[in-house]
Amino acid sequence: MGRGARKHLAELLGGAEQRGDFSTRIEMPARALRIEVDGVGELPLPLRAPVTKKLIAQARQARFGRGEQTLTDTGVRDTWEITPDRLTLGGPDWDLTLEGVLDGVRAALGLPPTTVLRAEPHALLVYGKGQFFLPHQDSEKNDAMVGSLVVSLPSHHTGGELVVAHGGRSIIHQASRERLTFTAFYADCRHEVKPVKSGYRVTLTMNLLAERARPADGGDGTPVADLAHCLTEHFAQPAEERYGYGRSRPAPPPNRLVYLLDHEYTQRGLGWDRLKGADATRAALLRQAAGQADCEAVLALAEVRETWDAVPPYDRYDHYGETEHFDDCEDDECEGECLLDPDGEPGAERRRTGDFSDYELNDLIDDEITLGWWTRPGSPDGERISLPVPYAEVCATTENKELTPYQSEYEGYMGNYGNTLDRWYRRAAVVVWPRQRAFAARAEAGSEGALKELQGHLDDGKPELARTLARSLAPFWKHHGSGPDAAPLFTAALPVAVGLAEADTAAMLLAPFGVETLSEHHAPGLAKAAARYGRAWAREAVGSWFGPTGAWTGADRTTWLTSLPGLCTALRTADGDGDAVAAPLVGGAWRTTEQQLAGWLGIGRESERRTALERLGTPLAHILQAADTETTDAITTVLCGLPDAVLECLIPALRAMAADNGMSRAPVFRTLAGHCEARLTAFLARPVRAADDWSLTPAGTCRSGCDLCPDLAAFLTSRTRRTMDWPLAQAKRQHVHNRIDTAGLPVSHTTRRQGRPFTLVLTKTNAVFTRERTARSRAESDLAWLRTQAPRPHG
Repeated sequence: MGRGARKHLAELLGGAEQRGDFSTRIEMPARALRIEVDGVGELPLPLRAPVTKKLIAQARQARFGRGEQTLTDTGVRDTWEITPDRLTLGGPDWDLTLEGVLDGVRAALGLPPTTVLRAEPHALLVYGKGQFFLPHQDSEKNDAMVGSLVVSLPSHHTGGELVVAHGGRSIIHQASRERLTFTAFYADCRHEVKPVKSGYRVTLTMNLLAERARPADGGDGTPVADLAHCLTEHFAQPAEERYGYGRSRPAPPPNRLVYLLDHEYTQRGLGWDRLKGADATRAALLRQAAGQADCEAVLALAEVRETWDAVPPYDRYDHYGETEHFDDCEDDECEGECLLDPDGEPGAERRRTGDFSDYELNDLIDDEITLGWWTRPGSPDGERISLPVPYAEVCATTENKELTPYQSEYEGYMGNYGNTLDRWYRRAAVVVWPRQRAFAARAEAGSEGALKELQGHLDDGKPELARTLARSLAPFWKHHGSGPDAAPLFTAALPVAVGLAEADTAAMLLAPFGVETLSEHHAPGLAKAAARYGRAWAREAVGSWFGPTGAWTGADRTTWLTSLPGLCTALRTADGDGDAVAAPLVGGAWRTTEQQLAGWLGIGRESERRTALERLGTPLAHILQAADTETTDAITTVLCGLPDAVLECLIPALRAMAADNGMSRAPVFRTLAGHCEARLTAFLARPVRAADDWSLTPAGTCRSGCDLCPDLAAFLTSRTRRTMDWPLAQAKRQHVHNRIDTAGLPVSHTTRRQGRPFTLVLTKTNAVFTRERTARSRAESDLAWLRTQAPRPHG
């Protein structure tokens, strides 16, 4: 039944009045426009080559946007550009002509009748012979921008067609030679300018801004009542499993309906009064139906990924089993080579350009839809969210495969998998949920608004209602707390957790977050929570923030350690019981760091070990700065009991502490500095290796107890033996290789492939001596630095 309601709803909306198309073209007399350009003067229309060449002399190479960057690349966009501040538009009939064109554009694009369009000049562009602009999508440069208007000035040229595409359709616009040609299209349409073959193509580009609109009403005869019935049925029936199996009991009803619109919008451009074409009609109807069904409706932005079983054109076969032929190649024995790149790799050029439009889609293997932004009910404001949408909640009149993806990736056959085409889309959506389930529907998306609602109930003296609503979050709240928006969510959740006065629910609200979310401004709330719920609760909460493994899994946590001293100071001075949070925070940070220290100290490869231990120095310094006296003493005791290689971490830690004013006078600094000084002094007191001493420390204990390692140890510890020829079978050679490499010994090992078995040749390298000289030099430098930081008393 669930699928039936969604399917019927999509059909009803698909049958609603289709207003307009994604692109339109209008021609007007050339005399309607008088255009002047600084440095050139008034342009006589139609344009001739001499005037156009003067325009080029005043122009610059046109740029284009890619993400946050503005680039110049004639391989992507090859045209000349004059900025709008150098243009003057006028003429006795221009304003009236433009107003009429905009009214026609509004109607042709299907915008609501109450919309008032305004055209804002963007640039004057000149395309000469061979110049072009590859397929692209305009950025919405203004919150009110809904599309682009291209005014082609009359000129004698060939080529330079403007091709606008959307939803699997393309419209080709060719400019007039004698009249002004106005071409309008929505901002999310991909479009391109084909290379000019002769003459010059000159256009005035303008941004289309929607100044005012109101949602269209349903009017008589609209299917609002039927749509409302579909919504009621959808939210009353069990959610349908995609493949019709997998549950022994009926699933609960869906929480939402997510109806995907056809056009793409930005966060700034998403609004009920700025929807495009059929989206405006369908969204207005669905919004009215939601009201009749006692539901709420919001607009959202969705990221869609689909994975298809796909066949590239050079792998297709006809019914006789022969390879089909493509691209008008005249070689009957080509077998698809016409689609290969010069290096012979099929489809490499397609992977570079992302054009897989001619691939044949067979079966949909997997799909994923995530809502990342939505508007708030009854408010023009929007908020970032993260909400995966299950199959049972999705509805669309236009399938994804009928639209143009913004990115595609093809994976060829790899033996066990492959021949898959991944396609990504950005679509807007109308999201509907029953009013009585509104709180959970918003909260499941990680909405700060839901937490603010809880806080509002607490502020209004309704703690029981707040607790009841908060408990309803338990089934899904654990999925929140990560990503770039976790900190604001934690900031909103913390005062709610304190105000609920219910320990288990408070712990549930705070548990999903990681320690990297915490900062100094959370200290007062954390101290209040610990005072309200007790030290055992605080220890458990802190443990949940470190996660099950307690490992530093990314740069965010390493960066967070720099804020740990300030956070702990703020906790200990806050009202409440901040130390109940500070102590386990430091303890957790130290435990994870101690585990990493132990792991790296066991690595024999010196360069790898030293690099890792040096990186741990600064985090260790922050932990020591944040710790109280008792914890500092315990950490110092552990550090002083570790092997000499720990100096590779301690010296960087002491340098980091010394860089913090006043820390070099702290007791922990003096204790560790004294310990390091004693170890370095002892190391430097050892006899210098003799010039003929080639002895090395054996490569640790062999766990397999083989008969090879005693012979290897005898060679390594020998003062006089530098080389060893060792006939060994392959498996035994590999074992010796691994033993040497794992220990990081300065011994080369090669195989002389003569005779049977082959001979393993071991040679001690000069690094036996250079490593020791480097170590002594480093120790002398570190010791000198320590003595400047903590000078010994005279006397």
